[in-house]
Amino acid sequence: MKVSDLETPVLLVDQEKLLANLKEMQEMASKAYVDLRPHTKTHKCPEIAKLQLREGASGICVQKLGEAQVMVDAGIKDIFITNEIVEPTKIQRLVALQEKASVRVAIDSLENAKTIGKAAVFARQVVPVLVEVDSGMNRCGIPMGHVAVKFARELSRIKGLRLQGLMAYEGQFYHIANKAERYAEAKLVARKVVDTAKAIRKTGLDIQTVSCGSTPTAAAVAEVPGVTEIQPGNYVFYDEMQVKINSAKRENCALHVLATVISAADRHRVILDAGIKAFSYDYARFPKLLGLTGCEPVGISEENLILQLRRNVQQPRIGQKLEFVPYHACTTVNMYDWLHVVRNGETLSVWPVAGRGKLL
Repeated sequence: MKVSDLETPVLLVDQEKLLANLKEMQEMASKAYVDLRPHTKTHKCPEIAKLQLREGASGICVQKLGEAQVMVDAGIKDIFITNEIVEPTKIQRLVALQEKASVRVAIDSLENAKTIGKAAVFARQVVPVLVEVDSGMNRCGIPMGHVAVKFARELSRIKGLRLQGLMAYEGQFYHIANKAERYAEAKLVARKVVDTAKAIRKTGLDIQTVSCGSTPTAAAVAEVPGVTEIQPGNYVFYDEMQVKINSAKRENCALHVLATVISAADRHRVILDAGIKAFSYDYARFPKLLGLTGCEPVGISEENLILQLRRNVQQPRIGQKLEFVPYHACTTVNMYDWLHVVRNGETLSVWPVAGRGKLL
């Protein structure tokens, strides 16, 4: 089917750009001798996860237990849940998944660790865990240094768990548009994580994995000796946010939203059939219109986007379809059931966003 014949709003993935993005990140990781464990919370699509694995990824990351279940059901065997799992019913599900795959989980509480360990022992399973340390983002994670050393020693004594390493997420650097400054800050954090891992090893514990990195910092932390794994996610598509912080070029953005002009009653504006429910509206930022100059988004509601036209700009016609780069790919994908994979104006495949809405 031609892209122009699709009903809108619809989510498009440019096949060539997608494959180029996957290849570029994998090549960077391989040259740095670190494992690439991409974060699939961006696309939530087993078909894309399998492409990443075929390119050379060591495994995948997910953010939610439900996402892990989707990927396990799709046959993926090496998964890291980069979030804490604390509810008793979820812990039971986490332990049960070990029968089908190796599903690691982040830990930053000994109480939580003991609960998981107890459930694992009862089920005759062992749950691999990574200690999450705080990168300075002030979200999850325990302090680095001696606090983490003490924590790791106590964690290692808990039956039913296997301590594999440390992880940190330096998402606070998304606001730094200067690439050199962002890289310098990310490397500083990664070195602290590596130093913490070294200190833990001195106590006799085997820390195999040091996992860091987001899309705008992955290339930087991969250069830090001692980092063994990077976990970028957004790079599969990129988006306008990555463009704004100089982490990608707009021509690399593989994810587009196709929308249709449904009203042109005012000569100086047009209304489209896609709004917040089609683009998301993270950080109160509009999507980027492609292919037309002199038209800019000026308003958005649940179901509509308003484009304002400059003087002497030809007004798009009713029924005309326009493409946009979303500001934030991750939250945009989560609102769609399907990804339409396209090339040269033709739809090649339709892939389910199987992890969509898997919040539990």
